[in-house]
Amino acid sequence: MVEKNKEKVNILIVDDRKENLLALEALLENPEITIIKAESGNQALGLMLEFNFALVLLDVQMPEMDGFEVAELMRGKEKTRNIPIIFVTAINKEEKYVFKGYEMGGVDYLFKPINPHVLKSKVSVFLELYRKRLELEKMVNEKSEYILELHQLNKRIQEQQKELLEKEKLQSILEMAVTISHEFSQPLSVIIGYTDMLLNTMEKEDPMYNKLRKILDNAESLAEVIRRVRSITNYKSVTYTGESKMVDID
Repeated sequence: MVEKNKEKVNILIVDDRKENLLALEALLENPEITIIKAESGNQALGLMLEFNFALVLLDVQMPEMDGFEVAELMRGKEKTRNIPIIFVTAINKEEKYVFKGYEMGGVDYLFKPINPHVLKSKVSVFLELYRKRLELEKMVNEKSEYILELHQLNKRIQEQQKELLEKEKLQSILEMAVTISHEFSQPLSVIIGYTDMLLNTMEKEDPMYNKLRKILDNAESLAEVIRRVRSITNYKSVTYTGESKMVDID
């Protein structure tokens, strides 16, 4: 029975003879393994693009494309270059062929007839290595996601700090505006009072009348702005909606 925490892994067995594939499949039968069979090198390469494999058991002697050629093509592709290959052969037991198998990227060499205990032991090792690699990749991915979350959190904190700084700046400006309004209020009241008094004592035809009228109008506009500033009680939420005006005192 497969352990709950263990997912089944794929093993590819490649041999041009069906009886050899059936024999290997019987030897490798295990609830933790899904065995996929290929009867040629081309078929094997196609299956490797479709599935992820923990291990490939690759026959050396095959027509059209032998095991060494398959291994060479595997090492040339990103998806398949790191799949462990165990070469299986019944003929090429000479050292030069064994060395060639290792040069082609093979991790081991088995000779037919295959010893079942040796086969299962070697396969078990590579399955465990495959699972460890998957666990490591998962940890790396989780760490990458965690780092990304930290970057996003740091960005939000920086934005909040910037927003807080802007609010503090606004509050400082408003506080300064209130202070200035208090300082301007008294002399502005004097200007308005005396200007109004002068206007009431002269004729409209007087050359100074229009100039004093303009001074009074602008002074009263400025007084209205000051009243608005002084009425502010919540510096953090206030929004000034008044229109800007040019003051001409000529």
